[in-house]
Formats: sequence, C-alpha cells, structure tokens
Amino acid sequence: MTGIGSRSMLFAVSMVVCFLALQCAPESPPNSTSQSAETAEDSLLVKLEFAENFSVYHSGNDTIIQVTDGKRVWESKVSKAAGEESIQIPLKDVSCLSTSHLYYFSEIGGLDKVKAVSFAESLQDEEVKVAIKKGSLLNLTSGSSDYDAELVLELQPSVFTTYPFGDDEFERLQRAGIQTLHFTEYLEKDPLGRAEWVKLAGFLLGEEEKAEAYFSQIKESYMLTKLKALTKKSERPSVINANGYANKWTAPSGNSLVAHFIKDAGGRYVFENDTSSGNLNLDFERVYELANSSDYWAGVVFSDSVTLETFVGEEQRLNDTEVMKGGSIFYCNAQEKDYFGKGILQPHLILEDLHQIFYPDSASYAPYYFERFKQ
Repeated sequence: MTGIGSRSMLFAVSMVVCFLALQCAPESPPNSTSQSAETAEDSLLVKLEFAENFSVYHSGNDTIIQVTDGKRVWESKVSKAAGEESIQIPLKDVSCLSTSHLYYFSEIGGLDKVKAVSFAESLQDEEVKVAIKKGSLLNLTSGSSDYDAELVLELQPSVFTTYPFGDDEFERLQRAGIQTLHFTEYLEKDPLGRAEWVKLAGFLLGEEEKAEAYFSQIKESYMLTKLKALTKKSERPSVINANGYANKWTAPSGNSLVAHFIKDAGGRYVFENDTSSGNLNLDFERVYELANSSDYWAGVVFSDSVTLETFVGEEQRLNDTEVMKGGSIFYCNAQEKDYFGKGILQPHLILEDLHQIFYPDSASYAPYYFERFKQ
C-alpha cells in the first residue's frame, strides 16, 4: 500500500484518520453492546450490536451522548429545548469536519441538514455534488487546506462534528456557542461497527427508524456474504497488506479492520494471530518472505494510473517476489473510489468485492471498491 502525503495540518489529520480507519484498532475500548457496567441496559436510547465507541443513554434527567477513543471519554448533553450547554435535537443543521461524517447524515435523508463539510471537492456522490453546485453545501476548506473556523462561526450550526484532535480550536468554537461532537468511528475494528454510527446520526436528526432500517439492510447483506465464505471448503487464500520502504514497514494487526474484512470474506490474513493494538513494525526481510509465500498482496492506493510500480514503489526488491511476479494483487484506488467516505457505510459491498476476488463465481461481477490488478 502506498504512503499518503499531507498538504497541511488538517489534511494530515484527515489522512491519519483514514490510515487509522484502514489499519488500527483501539486499545480495549468499552464495549457499547453492554455500554459499560455503569450504564443500565434500560437507560440506553440507541441499541448497538457492533459499535464500541459511542453510546446514548439517560442519566437522571439528562440525555447523554458518550464518545470514547479507548483512552479518553467525552460526554455531551442532549436536549429538545435550546440550551447553551447542550445539543438541541432534532438538529436544525450540522457542519462536518470530515467527509466521512457527511454520509452518516446523507444516507438517511439528511443531506439538506448538512450545511458545510471539509474537502467537499473530494466527494464523489452525485447527489452531494449537486448540493455543492447549488451552494446548499459549502466547502469548509475552499481555497485552503485548513478548515475555515470563521465560516463555522458564521453558519452557527446546531453541531459541528469533529475528530478528537485540536481540542484548543474546538474549545474556541464552543466558547462562541458552537456545540462540537467528536466522532471516533475510524477506531471501530469491526466493519459493521463503523457503519453502525449511522444510528448516532439518526438519533441526532430524529430519524432513528430510518437509521435502524438502513443499518439492518447493510448487516443482512454483509452477513449473507460472510455466510457464503464460511461454506467454502477449500483452503483460505493468504493475504499480506504492508506499507513502507527500505527496512521500515508496518502492517495492520490481526485485530484491525483489514483483518476483519479479509477473514469475513473467506481469506486468511497473514498476521491474523497477532492481535496487538496499533500497527505491527516489520523489517523488509519479513515482508519479502511473506510476499513470496502469500497468495495475494492487498492495498489501498491513491493513483492516477495503477501499475506494478504503484505497489512496489521505491522498494524494487519486491519485484522478485512471487506475489508481484504473478500479479496476485488486489486494491482499491481511493482516488477514484470513495473508500474513506461512502465506503464506511457500504462494508457489505467491500466484503462482496473481496469474496469475489477469493472465490469468483460470476464473470459479469462489477467491483464496487476492490478489484484485481491487471498487468
């Protein structure tokens, strides 16, 4: 997988989040299916099956949204009445620091509520493009790669969805009356856990039933593909996913989103037994050995034209490995596919792509995100 360069601090943060979304898992966050020992089951307002990093519940007379990154916890009060220290629901409008957040709202009919988003020019959904052209959706990074805090202040959204970085800046917005709400969906290690954050958007918009129905369809489709993979009797194809150069390489652990996708699609991730938190550090000799013994090399790339050099990069020695010589590579070109945006809400399509790569059963299948490399 190729590395990703940064244009500025905000762009760097966005790319780090994308990289984490692909690779890292949090360190034992509270399991929101039980919502921690302190939260009684009957106080929960949003029932979750897979997401671990947020919860919505009653605490006395208050309604609380709790978000965690596995180490820290943020709590936001929610109310149907206007208040200086609470998020008023249903939201009148919302602005999003991340393009990923926008889709949680738009996919359940809330695009008209989203007034601004960072890096709007990178969005690929046609309905979203129309909103941008009409001017109903503004670009928070128009002409810059740092988000426009003054535009957020001017818009005065009911809530500004953010990531848990740059708290000083967000505190300034809060002092000016802007409610901010961290999203940590990128730390969910289960693909369905990431998609299930649509239920938080549904709660904020007062569209809980839409969000529940939307997620149920995703889950059903995902589980059907997973079941197909479980019925395969052949040996599971092995997959390596690594990034780096020279003697500095990293790979997602066996507890990562990547590992979950590969396993559920019927593959065997080469590091599946290493459930360390964070990424694994590897030397080139180990990568070279695995590239010779694995059935597939996998990656997410950003490229105008995908060639073998896209995967080999500066490390020409990889050209000598069996997986590269045989062109046994599958990839998602995130420059053309909205993997880090809408892909979050389409894990069932990503899973079907991978399953068709491992066990092709239709010559006419058209991939959505991941495809086999053609030399």
